[in-house]
Amino acid sequence: MADTADKRFKITYCTSLMDYKDRAVKLSEQLEKDSSDTCLLVPADSGVFEVEDQGVLIFSKKTSDRFPEEGEVQSIIKQIKDGHPLEEAQTNAAHEAGHSGGVLDWIYSLFRAPSHK
Repeated sequence: MADTADKRFKITYCTSLMDYKDRAVKLSEQLEKDSSDTCLLVPADSGVFEVEDQGVLIFSKKTSDRFPEEGEVQSIIKQIKDGHPLEEAQTNAAHEAGHSGGVLDWIYSLFRAPSHK
């Protein structure tokens, strides 16, 4: 069995659908190219698609109910490196990728003053 201690990134993906593996391989290649670090691909089941950076879960399809958009994982990594907390980095990256924060954004909007143009 290969030693996984030297792998910075870990992508766990569902093997039921080929699309999950293709996405995992593509993201792995991007992460390795952008960071010069290695990535471990871990087959799983139950529709999982998760990305870890040094053992910290930074993206989960189960939590977000979607796959990461192009560049979204890299944005999370950069923002964490720049000192942003994980949750803030995830929210910012999702917004940059065109996704809203869902229910939380809606709740927060209820308390914001209406904008007048």
